[in-house]
Amino acid sequence: MSTSNGNKKNYTKIFTFYYLVEGFSQGIPFLVFPPYLAQLLGNQFDVAQWLIIAAIASLPWAIKMIIGVANDKWGSKKYGNRFPWIMGFGIFGAFWWFILAIYLPTGPSIYMFLAVYYFMIATGTAFSDTALDGLILDVIPKETLGRIQGYTWMCLLLGMGAGGMLLGLIFLALNIVPLLFVLTGALMIFACFLTKRVQEPPLEEVTERYIGRELKSIFTKKKNWKVMGFTFTCSMAGAVVFTFFLYVILIALKIIDVKSTILSITSGNAVEFLGWTSVFYFFNGLGTFFGSFFAGKNADKHRKKSCVTSYLIYIPFCLLSIVPFLLTGEFLIALIYGLFGVAFFGAIQGALLISTGTVRADIVKKDYPKLKSTYYAILIALWNLGQTVGSLVGALLFSYLAINFPGFSFYILYFILSVYGAGALIISFLLFRTIDPKDYELEHIIGEEKEVYFA
Repeated sequence: MSTSNGNKKNYTKIFTFYYLVEGFSQGIPFLVFPPYLAQLLGNQFDVAQWLIIAAIASLPWAIKMIIGVANDKWGSKKYGNRFPWIMGFGIFGAFWWFILAIYLPTGPSIYMFLAVYYFMIATGTAFSDTALDGLILDVIPKETLGRIQGYTWMCLLLGMGAGGMLLGLIFLALNIVPLLFVLTGALMIFACFLTKRVQEPPLEEVTERYIGRELKSIFTKKKNWKVMGFTFTCSMAGAVVFTFFLYVILIALKIIDVKSTILSITSGNAVEFLGWTSVFYFFNGLGTFFGSFFAGKNADKHRKKSCVTSYLIYIPFCLLSIVPFLLTGEFLIALIYGLFGVAFFGAIQGALLISTGTVRADIVKKDYPKLKSTYYAILIALWNLGQTVGSLVGALLFSYLAINFPGFSFYILYFILSVYGAGALIISFLLFRTIDPKDYELEHIIGEEKEVYFA
């Protein structure tokens, strides 16, 4: 679909604002819920139960392909294919933010209620996001897709930081966290409504027979299994390794301690705990911001090189990240390395996400032009399923080792988890190398490689 430069700029603003607000909806649960639990439960909470809640809440991101099929097939002549789904599920997610603000128990049932609320909020967010992904693929040309992916991811992280760190810290300190939940729900509705300004392509009729045939091909083509396999394994490491890396830093700084599976705040209270984590997430966000930005620009120059570079930096970093903490226990050194480590972690994680995400989007647009949202949603669902499985396996592995091997220090437990994460990344990298670059690489790069080959 061709659009004027003015419209493209407006569309970029709409997409980036949407992702800014989506950052609120993802960042507040991820960053604010743990210290909020600690505040409500006497300065401590069960890490294993929290990881299980987070894994449950990530399930909607693993089944979002359902909505991908729906918004490729059904839409409105008046409102388009994508907007009704973006708006409808945005309102659904906002509703559960409002319910969370009204009632959350403080007894043992708090984990169950929080799991339900978090799951419902994630359902609205994930399904609305699925339709927006389809809209971006509809209107953004290949030549600028990498940069748009970078911009939207940067704003997502900015929203996670602004909502989860800055506003979370303020509202937690003032003991008015429920008001933050209401604000997030209201912004979610507004961001979804703005996407109505994007001019969608004409509604194209897609028959059930065509969808069935194309869906079958998605799951029967060998090439697609390579794409799905590298996507699934690519996301298994990030969340669980970073979560425990942050705990290692906070333990080294004597802010927290972990005995068995119970995390206890040893210095200060829940607000100070969030303050410390916010500082580290801020630096992680800065790293992600710049990593995503440069990865998007590099991906628009050379897709394969951008991906390979990200993998080859990420894998050894996972394995070596514990070393400085083993060499010294000095507070200042731990603080400096912790800040550098989380920033570097964010940069390389953001670079890998953007570079591989651009490759996936290229393959989707090339192979399934009428089912873009469906196939892309399948791949994103697999990415999120990989993150869910990775977090669950990490939580179970941590619980098993912590309970059955009480002599293991937390540093040893972290190293074992980082080896697990690096292994998943190696598998993903090997699968990526089996995909033909002609399926995703920029045309001028393929032309240059042909010239070199035949010279």
